[in-house]
Amino acid sequence: MAPRGVARRRASVKRAVRALALILLALFLVAFARTATHGGANARDGDASATVSVVVRSSRRAAPDARADERRATETPTIANVDATRDEIVAADDAGVAAGMDDHRPSSPLKPPAPTWARVRADSRRRRAVREAMREVFGAYLKYARGHDELAPMSETGRDDFGGVGATLVDALDTLHIMGLSREFNEALSSLKGTDGEKFRDLIHGVSDRDVSVFETNIRIIGGLLSTYDLTGDADVLELAESMASRLSAAFDTASGVPRSFVNVKTGRAFGLPWTNGNSILADFGSMHLEWATLSARTGNALYEEHTNHVFDTISDNAHASGAPRGLFPHMFHPDTGRFAGGVVSFGALGDSFYEYLIKCWRSLGGLRRAERWREMFDDAIAGMKSHMLHEWKRGENMEVYAYVSPIGGAPKMEHLACFTPGMLVLGANEAPTVELADEYLEMAKNIARTCVEMYTSQPTGLSPDHASFPSGGNVTLVDAKNIQRPETVESLFYLYRKTGDDVYRDQAWTIFQAMKRAYRTPSGGWQGVRDVSVDPPKGDDKMQSFFLAETLKYLYLTFCEDSVMHLDEWVFNTEAHPFKMTRDVTTLGARSSSH
Repeated sequence: MAPRGVARRRASVKRAVRALALILLALFLVAFARTATHGGANARDGDASATVSVVVRSSRRAAPDARADERRATETPTIANVDATRDEIVAADDAGVAAGMDDHRPSSPLKPPAPTWARVRADSRRRRAVREAMREVFGAYLKYARGHDELAPMSETGRDDFGGVGATLVDALDTLHIMGLSREFNEALSSLKGTDGEKFRDLIHGVSDRDVSVFETNIRIIGGLLSTYDLTGDADVLELAESMASRLSAAFDTASGVPRSFVNVKTGRAFGLPWTNGNSILADFGSMHLEWATLSARTGNALYEEHTNHVFDTISDNAHASGAPRGLFPHMFHPDTGRFAGGVVSFGALGDSFYEYLIKCWRSLGGLRRAERWREMFDDAIAGMKSHMLHEWKRGENMEVYAYVSPIGGAPKMEHLACFTPGMLVLGANEAPTVELADEYLEMAKNIARTCVEMYTSQPTGLSPDHASFPSGGNVTLVDAKNIQRPETVESLFYLYRKTGDDVYRDQAWTIFQAMKRAYRTPSGGWQGVRDVSVDPPKGDDKMQSFFLAETLKYLYLTFCEDSVMHLDEWVFNTEAHPFKMTRDVTTLGARSSSH
């Protein structure tokens, strides 16, 4: 046995060692916490070890029973991250910084955050070609159709399918700004504010005695104005957006609070389409919350968000009685009875953008009430789609799957409209509840996108039909042969490229753009759709859709940009491709009292 003095000295040494170990452990944990929270700042200070090859965000995989508002509270980024200018982001990229990192809580403190978006460089040549196309088509619009809704390129005149309010001017504003076409942007904005925009302002201020589609006016007019405000800070534009929303608000005056499809901006009389027997359409009333919650956030007026949040509550609370498989909904809803009234269950026309907005609202609205319910409903919808609507068409040379999405109970066919689905799945894969679900969503997205691309490459013109069928193991069969310049396939290629960085998606987008240029272009400089994609050379339809400028050309341009341009952790695109800054932390959201 050692002498008592020696034992005491040994005990003192052990205590000192333990104390030193605890101090070192505490210092390590503090350093780790600072690194996890401020890694981006370290990189900006020149820490070479912080350089990474992909943009990363911490996972949102919180415990299933975590409260939605607690989750959102831990995920609010710093003001500096939200308000970073494009030049600052590009400069950070040049330094190798992972721009756009959020202060999210990772699923495990010992596991690095999973990569979300690929780091990609610009393809300047292709980007410039799309930019010049936009300059050309918008110039033709100004020359021949200024103040009208759309251009008839062959007739060299204007068309007024939306009441002659200059729909193309509003739809094109943010595309012009994003592409850096400053002269054209300033001219378009001046036209709206000047004499050319008199009809537009009369509509917005309720002077015109005119019936308008609540859905189309929301996604095009309010969406276009809100995005222009977010890009420029022009207060006049925000005032116009709020005035337009106040005119549409009368449509919500129903027993259920679900809006009717049309409203007169002067009298406030609201009504449904005759063929719906008074019912409202899911894709219409279910695709408004992104715009109206954003409008509440920008103006501080909670009324708009309250209207559309109540619509979501009504849909959610009636899910069990919809008559459709779990997660899915028929397209008819009666605003007076407050019940679903049957109809088609589809990811194409009449249903599409409702499902799109479930994930977009969940990702982009920081104060979203019942946030986890939005995510749950999205995941349920995709599970329902997979079980009841997703079909394998064929296998490729390397056994890759070609899939399509058709309405429940329908023939083996798919509308081009449904080709937005891969892009929606990419957003769902980002921050999915589990790694396995994220992988599944991405694989489904790739499988459907293959079919959407083949709808183009299988035709002599290189353009997709509006509707096609897919006999097992056979070729694309035309159901509706026209092509009206739709954006959905290039939209999905944009999301897939931003997610994977795989150049196959850029190449496919470029091939589609070249086919469009060959088939659409007219001597006036305007671009038109075609009547039959199986006939080459095609006959044109003498119409340049406003969404061709708002969506198709915008998504093509962004596909060839570096990832920092309209980064998908900072911007969200509405269903007309109008981008809004993500609303991270807004006290006006969720202001409506509720028992939920």
